[in-house]
Amino acid sequence: MPSVLQLCAERDQGLPWEIRGVDKVLPQLASFPESTLKLYNTIDYRMGNLRNSNFLEQAFQRSDSQASWDYVINLAAEYKFGQSAGVYEQDVHQVSLSIARLAAKHKVGALVHLSTAHLFKPGSSSNALHKEDDEIEAQNELSACHLRAEQDICAINDMPPLVILRPALCYGPGDRQNVVPMMISAQISRSTDQPMPVLWEKDLRVSTVHVNDVARACLAAACWSAQTQKPGSKEVFNLADPGDTTNAKLAQAVGELFSVKPSFQNSAVNFIAKRLKTSELTEEVNESLLGPWMTLLAAHGVANSPLSPYLDQEHPYCRLEHCPLAINGTRITSTPNLEFTYKYPQISPQVLRPMVEEFQQVGLWPNIPL
Repeated sequence: MPSVLQLCAERDQGLPWEIRGVDKVLPQLASFPESTLKLYNTIDYRMGNLRNSNFLEQAFQRSDSQASWDYVINLAAEYKFGQSAGVYEQDVHQVSLSIARLAAKHKVGALVHLSTAHLFKPGSSSNALHKEDDEIEAQNELSACHLRAEQDICAINDMPPLVILRPALCYGPGDRQNVVPMMISAQISRSTDQPMPVLWEKDLRVSTVHVNDVARACLAAACWSAQTQKPGSKEVFNLADPGDTTNAKLAQAVGELFSVKPSFQNSAVNFIAKRLKTSELTEEVNESLLGPWMTLLAAHGVANSPLSPYLDQEHPYCRLEHCPLAINGTRITSTPNLEFTYKYPQISPQVLRPMVEEFQQVGLWPNIPL
């Protein structure tokens, strides 16, 4: 969604762009706000099965058969936690590979591929910030498929200029799983007049990036790559804001939004939590939050909401103690001629508020004043 908003904003400033969006979901069924749905009516949007090679081929066709697309931005991979290995293989690895092959076949101006930053191998100092060339090691099946997609795309012959973007924990309008579980926990704590419990030590890094900055980076990287890079070139950029988000900063921003105080577990509780299997810890957290959230939704007339406090074992927060999400996102800001800066330099209550307001607008969150 943010990528469509960003592209439309650039177009409306006078750029003669033809924008085509391709996805498996009908926008009217995606719980988008009305303002976003209106933008979808101004672009060439095509719904279909991205696993289908014939559909993807048609998606690349232009009305002028001799013309090629200036930029292709692949945001199509599955990012939802808790899917099967087969789903990840099809919807992360295979779909990404198919799109890259068609980008090469149609000789597009540049390809931007959105991957993930949940790839870095913890070092001797696991809380240290990771740069793009640090050692990588998939932490779960989802990140393993993203890694295979990166590797196989880079091996394709006759590729257009390629940029791989690795975002940290994304938040902002459109995010429904990354920061949302903690926000739900805060809403529950507010309704029960209790502190918001937070696991893990305060200083563990959990690097963040706003979805609007991700969208801006996609477009900036596409323009820069098409204009300055040669076919076959490959660049990788991490995306993480300069706010150096830690567990404490994240919890404090969420807590302030809901007017609740984060309660970091004492050393004894964390000592026990470290020794629980991830599955046991996840189950404990989920059981304590799912019931109260369902009760809160029902009490405020929300009949059906995809938002959940459920933390899947693949969620990076579940592994924070063993594998902090510590990402250095400065390289993209210092690359000559790329001209990208983060407009959301740090997570804060002010930038989290629009998420809740949008959820309330589309009927996914209790209509409780913040």
